Amino acid sequence: MIEIRKVNEVYLQIDCEKGEALEIKDLFSCYAPNFMFHPRFKAKIWDGRISFFDLKNRLLPIGLLENLLEFIYDKGYEFNISSIDSFVDEDVTEDLIDSFLNLIFENSKFEPRDYQKTAIKNALYSRRGVVESPTGSGKSLIIYSIIRYILEVTQGKVLLVVPNITLVNQMFTDFKDYGWNDIENHVDILYSGKKITNKRVLISTYQSIYKKGVDFFSEFDAILMDECHGLNLDSKSLKSIMIKCENAIYRLGFTGTLPDDDVDIFTVYGYLGQQIFSLTTNELIDEGVLSNISIANVIFRYPEEIIKQYKNRTYPEEERLVESFNPRFKVLNWVFNNLDDKENTLILCRHIEHLKAIETHLLNTLDDKYKVAVIYGAIDGEKREEIRKLMNKEENMVLIGSYTTMSTGVNIPRIHNIVFASSYKSKVKILQSIGRGLRQAEGKDGLILWDIVDDLRWKNRKGKYVNNYLFDHFNQRLGFYTKNKFNFYNFELTVTDLK
Repeated sequence: MIEIRKVNEVYLQIDCEKGEALEIKDLFSCYAPNFMFHPRFKAKIWDGRISFFDLKNRLLPIGLLENLLEFIYDKGYEFNISSIDSFVDEDVTEDLIDSFLNLIFENSKFEPRDYQKTAIKNALYSRRGVVESPTGSGKSLIIYSIIRYILEVTQGKVLLVVPNITLVNQMFTDFKDYGWNDIENHVDILYSGKKITNKRVLISTYQSIYKKGVDFFSEFDAILMDECHGLNLDSKSLKSIMIKCENAIYRLGFTGTLPDDDVDIFTVYGYLGQQIFSLTTNELIDEGVLSNISIANVIFRYPEEIIKQYKNRTYPEEERLVESFNPRFKVLNWVFNNLDDKENTLILCRHIEHLKAIETHLLNTLDDKYKVAVIYGAIDGEKREEIRKLMNKEENMVLIGSYTTMSTGVNIPRIHNIVFASSYKSKVKILQSIGRGLRQAEGKDGLILWDIVDDLRWKNRKGKYVNNYLFDHFNQRLGFYTKNKFNFYNFELTVTDLK
């Protein structure tokens, strides 16, 4: 007999025989990303697998209950569940949600779309789970509506965790725009230098709170995590917050793109719950909610002497080359020569040194009509918000940002062009970055993504091309573009073309 009982809002206790426990451990174990490079694996003291079932204490994250029950049914094991009330709220109906939304948006210029109403209803009915809805679909409106409802039906507090300072300010501003006129009486915002005044809603970066103790988190009846696909990226912060919110009945995550790795999925589902709503970018483009997108792959072929020199170099060495190779900066000028006037452009970089080098180059070479701004980790929240608002009002704006600060969540509808100045292969990072430019805006015909590709391929003895690291990344991005039915075109450039 397998006995299952709830310890708190985070964990289940599984009492069973040792053989059954080992089977459960195996079920909830998977290989860590890049495990083969880990020193412990190389030293043969770790098999590279991570288990989400604590064999010693027999603990399993509650969100994996559905997976556990499927396993038990398949095996034909007897089981008993105790101390688990129904997770769902039977009082939440479509009519109730419609009435509530009519009330809070009565004097607002915004009106929830049908798919947003469905996401809100599913979240409040399930009380835990993941809403997957593309960038530009209005996740902040969904989150706002859920928070307003929770405040009405509980006496507790709500914690909204976002990945960066920009999103703290943006969420607060969005909520006020939606019609929360007395928001200052109900919502605290927290990041570096800010103080909490014990209001019922706290919007915070995870970096600002993850070191706080269980006593701090025990007051929250609800935890909502924006961009929850990053939950497994920093186990010492994001995951620790979810674990310490042991009394939070509402546990909801929001993302534009769910990850594919088993470790990421087990983490997200385990500490938040299963997927409860899903919508694709293509659906919203077809409905006219998001902008059309075209992708220009700008394939920059390096001189043969450079290719020969770098064909056996490491990935970091290849990155350092492309970030410092002077002719490559001229590719950006080629891009700007092909842009329409009065359009705004977002340039995304991986490293701060590269970002600053691009800023210097553009300030020295672009026409005076362009206004150049930068956002990276050292730029404070107020300055980021000022730049964001400028991008939504001004013309010929050029924003150079790090992927870390700009690829996720930032709401700037008036982006006409995105430039990938650095290479990435992560599906989540790529699709989230593309999402920055998919929002519609007045006078905006669509988005063009300029993907700068570094072609350092060389021929082996059999005359076949061998891909360099960054060209391999490009092939993986092509897979994402094709799967999402994005139109793309290739443009081939050499150093000669840029003189």
